[in-house]
Amino acid sequence: MTAPGPTLEDRVRGFCARHDLLPAGSGVLLMVSGGADSSCLMHVVAAIHDGPVHVLSVDHGFRPAAAEEARSVARAARALGLTAHVESLGLAPGPGALVRARDARHAAAERVRERESLDLIATGHTLTDNAETILFRAARGTGRTGALGIAPRRERLVRPLLGLTRDEARAWCLDRGIAVVDDPTNDDLSTARARVRHGLVPALEAVHPSAQRNVARMAELLADEAAVVDAAVDSAWHRLARPGGLDAAALAGEPVAIARLLARRLVVGAGLPASACDAAVIDSVLARASVGHGATQVPGGIVAVDTGVLVAEVTRVSPAVIAEAALQVPGSVRLDHGEVRASRGIAGHSTAASAWVRADGGLVVRAPRAGDRIALASGGHQAVGRLLQSAGVPARHRAAVPVVAHGEHVLWVAGHRVSADAIAAPGDAATNLVVVAS
Repeated sequence: MTAPGPTLEDRVRGFCARHDLLPAGSGVLLMVSGGADSSCLMHVVAAIHDGPVHVLSVDHGFRPAAAEEARSVARAARALGLTAHVESLGLAPGPGALVRARDARHAAAERVRERESLDLIATGHTLTDNAETILFRAARGTGRTGALGIAPRRERLVRPLLGLTRDEARAWCLDRGIAVVDDPTNDDLSTARARVRHGLVPALEAVHPSAQRNVARMAELLADEAAVVDAAVDSAWHRLARPGGLDAAALAGEPVAIARLLARRLVVGAGLPASACDAAVIDSVLARASVGHGATQVPGGIVAVDTGVLVAEVTRVSPAVIAEAALQVPGSVRLDHGEVRASRGIAGHSTAASAWVRADGGLVVRAPRAGDRIALASGGHQAVGRLLQSAGVPARHRAAVPVVAHGEHVLWVAGHRVSADAIAAPGDAATNLVVVAS
């Protein structure tokens, strides 16, 4: 006679112990929607956890029925002896609804966790969710890190059901007569996630009935190997790290697998969104490092090589390149965030912010050019690019610095220096140049 296998509760208990998800005595907030996965989470954790258990159910505001569903979850939680919380988020439908809902839901959970002095937040993600996530990322383009899927624990967030399939969680609830709700947004095929769930996963299961488990198992194996790979990446990072970024030339010389992981770490560390970690984007970052100069727009920001260092930064508005324009005296030239003004008067002392020059016509305002030089009071000249570099202006922003020139002669690098051979003596009639911010 075959001995019965472990119960679902025992499997969850073992999974939690293996990944240290629910330490004895810890306070945990369960995020429960009323669906089969989260309902299973609520009942199983209530049965196996030795510590305070609270439940949070939210009404995002997208469906009229959701308010009563949230209240039903609260009633079911209280019937189990758990403390229940209901939050109404009042979100508007429209573009990015799923992402906005997720972010607002997790923010609400964090508020409740802090208010109730709880240790952890638990979600009902299953092995099926993990497989869908890995397949979605693979279709979109991902590297090793993205293929790791959903982690059992990320700081305070834990996923006790990652060892169960969605069908197992649903069957467990139905066997016990636990009422569950089905959110129709999960079946909306206009979303990529739903197309993976209802199209790709069934197709793979038609190829092999254990497709979900095999995909999730692949992620587990990659996670086991991560310790070795991460040690190599850490070592390379320490070798290549420079103030603000990575040595671009050295990065281009690394083995491509290490280089991709270094570029991804740089992008993530800069606070750029997950879409900036897509495989095609990371390849474009490495291409920029190989070129050794210039900038590449990436989702949410920019990656550039600045004096040999590959840097990444979040940008909301890219610096505008100044188009060349004639500057009349008196007159002005409009810039992206202000204007350069010229007027006649009696010269005072020139400064970086207010230049008095001898020229009274034929002036232009433009961006710095390769080969531009400016005369120094001590004699000799300095390249305008080197002047801006010394002033800490990143290479990718230098095209937004206004230069006033007379022909090829640079008179003033606005906000930085007046050319010594153009300065008018105090008391002489001269042209005053200033930049006025808008």
